[in-house]
Amino acid sequence: MHLKSYMQTLINIAAIVACISILTGYLRFIVDENGNVPLNSYRLTGCLGIVLLGMFEGTRDLLFFRKITPDALSALMVYAGLCIFLMIFSLAGSK
Repeated sequence: MHLKSYMQTLINIAAIVACISILTGYLRFIVDENGNVPLNSYRLTGCLGIVLLGMFEGTRDLLFFRKITPDALSALMVYAGLCIFLMIFSLAGSK
């Protein structure tokens, strides 16, 4: 009985870490050089174009140029969060 509650706690902590990782990667994409978020320009889209372009450029930098750029770090954070979510869902699906 106790093992099940510990496992549930571990899954909850992993979900929180995944959310923080994805949110941090997302926010790193949308801030400008001064640390400001241009909310007025992207009110309806949520900066989705910038994030997708940043994910593409970050992945390209990692895979083809073998460089660790700010976009590459942000893409890695988003990918890490998505991988953690996939592991959580596979654990929850096996119950």
